[in-house]
Amino acid sequence: MTASGIDDRVVIINKPPGLTSHEVSTYVKKICGASRAGHAGTLDPDVSGVLPVALGRATKLLRYIAAKDKTYVGIVKFRNIMPKEMVAELFRRFTGELTQTPPKISAVRKVPRKRTVYSLRLLELEGRLALFETRVDAGTYIRTLCEDMGKVCGGARMVELRRIAVGKITEKEAHTMTELIDAMWFRKNKESTGMLDAMLRRPETFIDLPKVGLKASALKSILSGAQVMVPAIAKIGDVKKGEKVALYCEGSFVGVGRMEIAGADFQHKTRGPAIRMERVHLPHS
Repeated sequence: MTASGIDDRVVIINKPPGLTSHEVSTYVKKICGASRAGHAGTLDPDVSGVLPVALGRATKLLRYIAAKDKTYVGIVKFRNIMPKEMVAELFRRFTGELTQTPPKISAVRKVPRKRTVYSLRLLELEGRLALFETRVDAGTYIRTLCEDMGKVCGGARMVELRRIAVGKITEKEAHTMTELIDAMWFRKNKESTGMLDAMLRRPETFIDLPKVGLKASALKSILSGAQVMVPAIAKIGDVKKGEKVALYCEGSFVGVGRMEIAGADFQHKTRGPAIRMERVHLPHS
């Protein structure tokens, strides 16, 4: 893999506890020799797990990777010992749409916001410690979730947390920074890129959006900044108006846009705007 190839890739890092997400992305940048790096979905320093890190041009696509539900396993410690049935009922009470105020340590504005807890499942209970798994909206604070549960049961706090998935990206796809260092060593000293190729993947691999095909004849104008018109579309599925889509042309990823029409209406139109481009990624040749 060339240096320019590295500068358009995403690696899924198994973040260790004790480092900030920014520190991890900085280390990955230095290890790979990339021009810049960024991460998707910040993890607190004491939280481990799945952290997508983008290199070079791929950093511009991070928002399409990060804006997904997250899955965590963690341990919450209750002030009082409760029976399993009571803990399970407490978890059910805090499943669904909730209002959260970000904690003081977060970098965002401390204003209440709606978040959805899709599932909150008790895995094991031992004394005052409960092992749980939860799938939540992007931007949900698990520490706050535990503290809010404590307000109705006499006290609770999160003592350990690991992110095991970002959308469909699971911890099985994550690599340690030591493994990344080894892969770069083999690339430099053994001229072997197999390990590195398996770790550094194209950003579109992790963009889970409906796909729309474009005609090659329209590509030049789109890369120059034009919006996608109806005649430029070669293939479209059952997408909704306002939905984000990933755009491809003859197998190459072009970028991301937002539908101006619904897929069901496409066959009835011969002209007019179809997709408003949000991010053009394919280089202009």
